[in-house]
Amino acid sequence: MKRHIIVFVILFSVCGNISAQKNIKNYFVEMPDTMLPLLSTNARLDLVDFYEAGMRAIVTNRLDGKSELLKLEPDFLELKTSASASMQMKMLSTLNGDTILCVVTSACAEACNSNIRFYDKGWRSLQSDRFFDKPQIREFFIESDSIDKAIAISDIYLVKLSLSADSDSLHAEYTMPDYMMQEDSCFVASRIRTICYSWSGRRFIGE
Repeated sequence: MKRHIIVFVILFSVCGNISAQKNIKNYFVEMPDTMLPLLSTNARLDLVDFYEAGMRAIVTNRLDGKSELLKLEPDFLELKTSASASMQMKMLSTLNGDTILCVVTSACAEACNSNIRFYDKGWRSLQSDRFFDKPQIREFFIESDSIDKAIAISDIYLVKLSLSADSDSLHAEYTMPDYMMQEDSCFVASRIRTICYSWSGRRFIGE
């Protein structure tokens, strides 16, 4: 009886360690199809296999376009889902020792715009504003006498968000100048900044 208990404890410990060792590629493969309808589970597995084999990780997606895995780290992934769209994933450790998944999706035409979402390890959606407050347009502008004019010209709010492969940081870039006529674009671009955020274990904090 005692031997059975010891075996059970060892197996439970091993299973727990395996679960704890899951990295971003596991979550990528396991993510619900509804979150990434362009790629089947098999297509995602192929992307990971190609990348880890040192090959160009590219597959044909369900719309007969091309999707490419650009970067894969233990806690970070970057995917070009189509010619005009991309996705980044990042594992973030919390202060209580848990892990949440951060997913940034971006769509680009003349200018890029992003959405950010957060999930638990079972891909259950978490309330995004618990972890990140998207910056207001005025936060991008460097204070100057012409700030009100620059904001008035910027009549559309487009922001590109970028996760970092090397650190638990997030960058927000106001991309409206890419959409403007050249004169207005130069005027606004010279008065804006990229906002950097650091993960505190609870949420992204602006620097």
